[in-house]
Formats: sequence, structure tokens, C-alpha cells
Amino acid sequence: MTTTQLLQKSIDYIEENLKSELSLSELAEISGFSIYHFCRIFSSYVGMPVSAFITKRRLYHGIHEIQNGGKIVDIALLYGFDTYAGFFKAFKREFGCSPSKFLKLNTAKRPIAVNLIREAKIMLTQREIKQILSNWNLDSNLEIEDTFVVGTVKSDNTWLINGKYILKTGKNISGLKTHMAISKELEKSGVLAATPIRTIKDEDFVIENDRYFCLTNAIKGKFLTLEERYAGNRIGTGKKYGEAIGNLHKILQKQDKNLEVHDSNLLKTVLGWALPQTKITMEQWECPLPDEFYEDFTKNFSKLYNELPRHIIHRDPNPSNIIFHNGEVSGFIDFEISERNVRIFDPCYCATGILAEATTIADRFEKWDEILKGIITGYDNICKLTEAEKLAIPYVIYSIQMIFIAWLNGKEELKNLAMQNRKMLIWIWESKDKCFHDL
Repeated sequence: MTTTQLLQKSIDYIEENLKSELSLSELAEISGFSIYHFCRIFSSYVGMPVSAFITKRRLYHGIHEIQNGGKIVDIALLYGFDTYAGFFKAFKREFGCSPSKFLKLNTAKRPIAVNLIREAKIMLTQREIKQILSNWNLDSNLEIEDTFVVGTVKSDNTWLINGKYILKTGKNISGLKTHMAISKELEKSGVLAATPIRTIKDEDFVIENDRYFCLTNAIKGKFLTLEERYAGNRIGTGKKYGEAIGNLHKILQKQDKNLEVHDSNLLKTVLGWALPQTKITMEQWECPLPDEFYEDFTKNFSKLYNELPRHIIHRDPNPSNIIFHNGEVSGFIDFEISERNVRIFDPCYCATGILAEATTIADRFEKWDEILKGIITGYDNICKLTEAEKLAIPYVIYSIQMIFIAWLNGKEELKNLAMQNRKMLIWIWESKDKCFHDL
């Protein structure tokens, strides 16, 4: 059995025995590991310690039973909490509010059992990677290196091969095909892009165990570090991002009718899902925005939306997907979620991505308006913004934040990121005059 399958046995046992006392020794024995090794492997694969996972599952089941009529004190004791106070503290740490407030704002859904085989991050050994790479005509002496997504955060689905290729894996085959189609068009237009290297069977990628593996050329250069984005002339750095996105858009606009992508309606997505969920989430975590925010957004963005130019966009131009070489943008990566949407989404997304990633930068909020101004100015230099687009910039940025806040809701492993994005939305709204007055 694989490590994932062995861990799934312990997870299934936990789910079936949440109302009983659970010990590390019995869970480790079920999986066939020593206690020390079990704890390390579990945390690595699941994303949290064993004890935290058990507590989380008990809370989710407990609140569902309370909603269905169970007495809160009885449920707390039933799921292993010594006192109601202990249950209350654990619940507030997990959900940001009391059980009663949570149930006023949300419907507690029946918890779905965790399927680690479906959800776990892929963990490949060097030997397994080399076996996968045998599908390509490469040198026998393979050098395999980790890649990084933000600073020192290691990617779990890409590897640098021999210093000039990227091996990527995932399950979104439709997204991969979108990426390949766009990358090939960019290459035809003289833009560096991560185009696929054909396999020995003359295919763009291989599929193993329901996952694709694709080898592409690596774009020369690297993404700017957090410090490089904020150092020196921030407006000038922002302009480079904005102009690069503008040049990318000129190519994508020409291909708008030739490439099949999802057609997205940003306004409908926000009003129908992201805004209501954000309102609940902000209230739940005791950082509510005033009604004025939601009323202003709904009224004014609804008026502007149909005037905004649309075509295929990158959709995920966060700063880690924009590569620099010798101080200039050399290319873009990761077009898996590209779609047809309002074009101003991309430069706004790049700007919010820079702010979101800069958690270690002192005064990151106070300095961000210069980066935003540079990005918008640079984009306008290449793709002349309409008056409606200029007026819509704040609302597109609010949209991006609300979509992210709604998407992050309930994702335990991204709790810190969720907190950062709630903080960002509040600050951007409260500092709107500083951020948007000179765009």
C-alpha cells in the first residue's frame, strides 16, 4: 500500500470514532508507522497535526448536530471536550465566532469524510520523477531541483529539470490544454512561453494515475522577490508589470475568437456568490465592512460593468507567474485558468497579488499605492484605458478580494492567507482615497 493509502486507514478510523478517546499509538499502529514517523507523515500529507485534525473534525460534526437540535453542552461532552468552555474556545479559534453566532450566519452542512487519496498533495521521490521523465528523450544524467512559488515556499507540483525544463503535474487536464494553446500562440508572436516538449510517443503530456505530467521549456529568468518588488522605484517596477500585461493582452485579444476558454461574468460571480459569502465571513470573523461598502459596490459596479472591454485574459497574473530577466519581464507562466473576462481584471489582480504576498515587508500597505499606480499607468501605456475602466478599477479590486475571501472560506490550511485577505479588503476600502485618487 502507498503512504497515502496507509494514512487513509487512520483517517477513516478517526472519522468513525470521533466520540471515543483516540490515541496516537493506536492511530500509528493502524497505519503501520512508529508514533514519531506517523506524526511527521500525517502533518506533511494532511497539512496539520493529528490532534488539530481530530479537533477540527469533532467541531464540524458537533456544530452540525447542534443545528439539528442537539443540546450544545451535551454535544461538547459527547465529542470529547471536558467542558463547554473548552468547546467554545476551540470553536472560536476555528470559526472566528461563537457557535450560536455561526449558526445565525451559516447553515452547518453534514461533514463530508476526508478522502486523502483524492485531496492529498502529490509527494514524489527523485526515483519516481526519473521514471516519469523516461517518457521524454532526455539525457540519462538528470538533475532534478525544487521550484518555489513565493519566496521560500516550495512548489509541490513543479520541478526544474537539468536547469532548462519544468516538469509539472496536476489533474486539471482541460486547464493544461488551455495553457498549451495560449503558450503556443504566444511563442508564434515572439513571446517567451512555457510550451510543451513532445514525448517519445510524440504527445504533449502523459497521464499516470489520473494525473497529467507535462514537460515544458523553462522561461529564462525568475520572478521578482518580495523585496525587489518594493525596493527603489516602485512606480517604475509597477510600470514594467503593467506594460507586460498590456503587451500580453494585445496578443490575447487577437486570438479571442480562435481559442476556446470559459466565458466568465465577473459581476454575476461577485453578486451571486462572492459578495454574500464575504459579508457572512467578515461578520463571522468580527471584522465586518459597513453596509455602505456593499451598497456602493452593487450600485456603481453594476452601472459600469457592461461598458468594460472583454477578451481572453491570463486570470492568474500573480507576481510569481511573471518572469523577469535582466530587469525586464521575459515571459508569463501558468495559463491553466485563463478565461474571457473584463481585461482590467489582470492588472488589478497583479497589484493585489503583490500586496498579498508581501507579508514580511514593512509598511507594505503604505507603499502599495505606488505599485498600483505604476501597474495601471504601464497598462494604460499599451492598452488605452476607457473612462469606464478607470472608474471601475476600485470595484474590480474589491471583486478580486471578495472572490478570494469567499474561496478561502473553510480552507484550514490557508487560514493565515484568509486572514491577510480580509485585512487587505478592509484597508483598501478605508484607504480608497489614497489608493485610487491619482489613477
